[in-house]
Amino acid sequence: MTISVSLPSQLCELRPEAVSLLLQANESVELTTDPELLRLLRARIDTLVGDGSLAQELFPTGIGDLTDKQQVAINFAEQFIVDVSGVTEMDRANLSKYFPGESMRDFVTALYITEFSLRLKLISERLLGEQRGKTSKFLEVALDGKVDTRTYLKEYQDAVVRGTDLDPVTTELVRLRCARTHNCEICQTLRLANARAEGADDSMTAKVDFYETSDLDESRKMALRITDAFITRPDTLTNEMSVAAHSLYEPQQLAELCLDITKWSTQKIHVSLGIDSAASLPKNEQGISFFDFDKDGRVTGYSANIG
Repeated sequence: MTISVSLPSQLCELRPEAVSLLLQANESVELTTDPELLRLLRARIDTLVGDGSLAQELFPTGIGDLTDKQQVAINFAEQFIVDVSGVTEMDRANLSKYFPGESMRDFVTALYITEFSLRLKLISERLLGEQRGKTSKFLEVALDGKVDTRTYLKEYQDAVVRGTDLDPVTTELVRLRCARTHNCEICQTLRLANARAEGADDSMTAKVDFYETSDLDESRKMALRITDAFITRPDTLTNEMSVAAHSLYEPQQLAELCLDITKWSTQKIHVSLGIDSAASLPKNEQGISFFDFDKDGRVTGYSANIG
């Protein structure tokens, strides 16, 4: 099956394993989500973060009347896309009427994958786009006889973490910028131990909130500008910014940055479901908990102190 997600060939070539897993997650979404609802979600996502061309293609004569289930799902999706921290208990209660139990998390996971695949396409095309006159490359993937969207997403995240082209401090600043923007309690509480060892102390990580006026070097400011554009308005990543980004980063670093932003933004799933509490984490006197990953990209545990 050829799935309806296209990404620049350079991104596919630089990070083939991660991209393949993301595309398999998208195919899983297609196989497990009501087709008409998925079409509506894609159109709404494109209207909010894209240029509207996909929405026009999907609904050339406009969207007609929605069922109650579709309307509730679209309302939830709009809040999820624009400001996930604004999702309320009432929003969750309304959604759970039509997506009870684990199906609610399945819906939100599908929504996240669909949204961030489009965001990845838009940003990576600006940073790693095709030569003029060419189109994005489609990849074909097979599901090996299984359909498990959450598993594919988890395997994708692990593959992203295994990247080593960005330095740990830049990775940590990007992770925290995502956490601040999405207002994820867990992710704001956590600190990457390897980044702390490389100099990302509390004074440095605090600068993500005012990075443009801070003394962070230009390369890290650029990474945070790209992060902001990615998770808010992709169209704010201008050609001038892209040119500047290439003067500061190699293509493989930009590819890793794009994938990192998708990985750290999976926190939106937890925030939207109201399960992002950090209450169970061990913390130091500053309320911080440290974590790290093993060579396979899996979290090794949490600690109030490094070492």
